[in-house]
Amino acid sequence: MFFNIKDWGELMKLHTIILLLISLVFTSSLYARGETSTIPSEIFKGCAKCHGQNGENTAYGRAEPLMGQEVEDLVESINFFKESEFGKKGVILVMSKQVNHLNEQQIEDLAVYISKLGR
Repeated sequence: MFFNIKDWGELMKLHTIILLLISLVFTSSLYARGETSTIPSEIFKGCAKCHGQNGENTAYGRAEPLMGQEVEDLVESINFFKESEFGKKGVILVMSKQVNHLNEQQIEDLAVYISKLGR
């Protein structure tokens, strides 16, 4: 055997630390967003991770594709996730983290941008 028991234990600790770091990087990328950007296309990059570059995906198999939705419907949905206290876990947590920093004008601008995707 290449490792004695002491070395094997240290190797397992290192393996665990590496897995935790990889998990942290992966999960934080799900929540990543353009925090300082006010440009809708930059803000949407965070959305595109689940909804697709053109809003064509059914994120988590639950949401309708964003592409083609009306501005008013998009504003309503974004505000729901921003203001919702319903659960704050799972999909709602992911969405909340994506939009909770946006002001009213940014929400409107983002909704207009999304409504034009795929056209």
